[in-house]
Amino acid sequence: MTIKELKVNYKKLIKKADKANGRKEIVSYLNRAAKLRSKIYSKTKTYCIKCNGVGYLRTSLDEARTCLYCYGKGFLIEELQRL
Repeated sequence: MTIKELKVNYKKLIKKADKANGRKEIVSYLNRAAKLRSKIYSKTKTYCIKCNGVGYLRTSLDEARTCLYCYGKGFLIEELQRL
C-alpha cells in the first residue's frame, strides 16, 4: 500500500471508531488505526543529512552538540523537508 492509501484507510478507521457503539468495537478500530499510523510514520521518516541519524554533531573528542537540523531526533519526516 502507498502512503496515500494508508492515510485514507487511517481516516476511515477513525471515523468508524467515532460512530461505533460498544467499547470493544471502538478499541478494535483504534488499535487497527494505531498500526496504520505506525506504518505511515515509519515510511515517511528519513535519516538526517547533517548528523546521519545520530542526533548530535561531534565537534571534538570531549564535546558534542545537538543537531539543530533534526532537533536531536536523528531523522526527518518527508513532509517537513518539503516546507
